This record gives sequence, structure tokens and C-alpha cells, in this order.
Amino acid sequence: MTDPAPALFDRLADRYDQVIPFFAEFASQLLDVLAPPPGTHLLDVGTGRGAIGASAAARGCVVTAVDAAPRMVSLLAAAHPELDVRLMDAHRLDLPAASYDLATAGFMIHLVTDPLRVLTGLRRVLRPGATVALTTPGPCEDGGRWDAWETLVGCFASRAAERLPRRDYGVAAHLHAAGFADIRTVQLAVHLPVPSPQICWDFHMSHGFAAVVEALDTTDAVEFRRAALTELTRMHESGGIVLDRGAVGYLASVPSEDGPPR
Repeated sequence: MTDPAPALFDRLADRYDQVIPFFAEFASQLLDVLAPPPGTHLLDVGTGRGAIGASAAARGCVVTAVDAAPRMVSLLAAAHPELDVRLMDAHRLDLPAASYDLATAGFMIHLVTDPLRVLTGLRRVLRPGATVALTTPGPCEDGGRWDAWETLVGCFASRAAERLPRRDYGVAAHLHAAGFADIRTVQLAVHLPVPSPQICWDFHMSHGFAAVVEALDTTDAVEFRRAALTELTRMHESGGIVLDRGAVGYLASVPSEDGPPR
């Protein structure tokens, strides 16, 4: 099966996480939880524009950042020469075994075609006792502010459901099957003010949400944009738009008594 994610994110690379620092905020929170000491050898897969990788390097980590989208890699390498940035498919990590103390993947594992293969590869390149940390979309309390939006998105997404990513992530089960231990979760959330309806729409079209619009036919896509901007305008005029979004952070460890890397 061909993975459509790299092509999508290659098209989005120039504006990805540039409209609102959404992924950067979640990255900061995740690293606060992990608290990696300076000198930690960190592998960030599906790095995008380097939300986790750049923040980790600023904290003193030695970072290898990989992504399968060439434009993401090009932009990140130019912006952050302190990182070891590589074009690489997370399903086929061409990296030495037992080389990293920590592996991270921000909002990525639920988009790959074979998450178990990705996690098995990460376990191979991690040292015994090392940690893996993944984030996926999760719940967030928003006081009902986004209920109408979610209903609207659900209505249009259902018209292209066969082409949208699955929603049954099963991350904990995949971590267990890949040989990780001490699997646990943390809840993360952001509440980011957005200055205008158009900026909020531009934000949504700068990341994976764009796949929903691209999966619609032209007429539905035009109607969706119109309806979305109408709802965002209503929110803006009813006290302002606040981007309330949650994430689940999955943390797990390679057993300290792990055998030789496979």
C-alpha cells in the first residue's frame, strides 16, 4: 500500500506550523514531561518543520530528525543546521541499532500505513532502557465552543470517509506488540487565541486537516469552505476564536534487560 502522507505533507511544508505555533506548543509540553537531560541522543521521526527536534536541541539534546517529505527536510535543514536532518521513511529506518536514548513522534503514528512496523523499527534503534514518546489527537475541554464546528466537519468528512485516515489508533497495543514496556499516557492541551476567521481556516489548511478538503469533490469543497468560514465568523463575533485542542502522549520504554537488537 502506498503511503499518501509524505505527498500531502510535502505540499503543505511551506506553511506547516507557520500560521499558528500549534505543533510547537505541544512539542514544548511533551518535552517538559520527558525532561531529557543535555546530551540526550534523540531521534525525532516525522519531524515536519522540527517542532520537537528544534526544541529538544535548544534544551541540549543531540538530535537526529527524519521525515519522508523532501520539502519538510529541505526547509528544516536550512532553518536548523544544528540538527542532523535526514530524508527517511519511518517504516524503513536506515539508522544503527541501539543508538538513541529517546525517540519521539509528534502527531505522526496515527497517519502511517503500518504503525507496528514503525514502532518495531524505533525499538531496534533505541538503547535498552530508552524511552519512546508519541502524540496523537486527543480530547480537550472547550466548553462546547467547537461543537458546531465538529458537527460541520463530520458532515462533510462523511462524504469522503473511505479516503480519510482511520480513527482507531490502537497505539498502546502496537507499542506492546513491538516489545515496549511500562506503557503509560499523559494528557496534553493547548488553548491558542486566533485573531481572525481567515487565519483559523488557513491554520486548518496548513496541516493534515487539508486531507479532508482534498478528499471532497470540487462542489463540496467550495461549500465546506463557505460553511466553515461562516461558523468561524460566528465564533469570532461571539467572544473570539480560541483553538482548544488536546493530545494523548504515549510513553513507553525499551526493557533494560533487552536482548541484542534484531
